[in-house]
Amino acid sequence: GLIGVRSPPLIIFFFIYEFPPVEVKANGAVIAAVNTCVRILTYIAKPPPAEYGSPTWFVMEDIWLYVVCAVVALTASPVGLSLTKYLNKSGYKVGLTALLIVNGITMVTTAAIDMAG
Repeated sequence: GLIGVRSPPLIIFFFIYEFPPVEVKANGAVIAAVNTCVRILTYIAKPPPAEYGSPTWFVMEDIWLYVVCAVVALTASPVGLSLTKYLNKSGYKVGLTALLIVNGITMVTTAAIDMAG
C-alpha cells in the first residue's frame, strides 16, 4: 500500500504492535519485492492452461499493460513513501484503519459477486 503495509493480517499486526514507520515501510518493501519475484518466476516456470490461448502467461499484446504497471509502481512507491513523513502516529493508525475498511469492503464485494455469478 501507499503507506508501506500490505494485507489485513500485517495491517492488524502493525496496528496493535507499534513499530517505527521506517520499519513498517521496510517490511512492506521486502514483502512486495519477494512477492513480485515469486510471481514472475512462477509465471515463467508454470505454463498456463490450454484454455488460456497462449503458450506463455506473458502475451505481447499486453506489453503496454506491463509497461504502465511498472512505471506506476516505480512512480507511486516513492511518492507514497514521501507522503508518510507527514503522518504522525495517530494519522498512521487512521490510515491503517481506512485500509482495513476498504480491504474488507472489497473482499465482501468480491465474494458476493463470485457467489452471484
